[in-house]
Amino acid sequence: MTATATPRDVVNVAPAAGAARAALQDTAPFAVALVPFGFAVGVAATHAGLSATENLAGALVMLAGAAQLAVVESIGRGEGIWLAVLVTLLINLRFVLYGAGIAEWFANASRLQRLLLVFPVVDQSFMICQQRFRSEADLAWRRRYYLTTTALLAGCFVGAQALALGFGDVLPDGAGLHLAAPLAFAGMLAKSVHGRTELVVATTAAIALVVVAGTLGPAALPAAVVVGVVTGARMGRTS
Repeated sequence: MTATATPRDVVNVAPAAGAARAALQDTAPFAVALVPFGFAVGVAATHAGLSATENLAGALVMLAGAAQLAVVESIGRGEGIWLAVLVTLLINLRFVLYGAGIAEWFANASRLQRLLLVFPVVDQSFMICQQRFRSEADLAWRRRYYLTTTALLAGCFVGAQALALGFGDVLPDGAGLHLAAPLAFAGMLAKSVHGRTELVVATTAAIALVVVAGTLGPAALPAAVVVGVVTGARMGRTS
């Protein structure tokens, strides 16, 4: 006997498929912008003397480009491991804010599911999902959209690093790859501007990035993101 799909099955499958398609469309420009950033991290890791296994393990464990780049540069300068750990913690403090957002998006999910969902979040996926989830409340739809978004971003970022490991030795340190992170961030801001609030948030974050870039180095990118998130939250409370 051949099983047939019930209307209930169709209803359950169709929204999930639509979520994946929407996520791919929304995320593709950001994923492309992450490729030069990931390539820059891979090149920096090669010049710092890290092996391919060490670099890719760091990429998968941290899944945070700015923090990984800061750690790689710290290792390249011969600094101690505890300083690298401290730098990573400070740069990644913004993920506390992101975790609060994920707890709200998936409030009906179990605690274990929320803990697993928070691991792959990055700046781009948080911003993309924050915009989309304003109009999409279904838990299954959100979960499929979120997982598709994070998988595409992580795949492009880690894949670019893997590619860079084969070319890092032939590229000089001053190849201009240090501009990859700010450019990726600029593209992220440009895609996020749709109204007055987004314009103010993007402008504030961009100014913060310019102001602190010379002082904080790789930490300037997440610092600018935090400034933007805080600005948006304050504007949301006062509107």
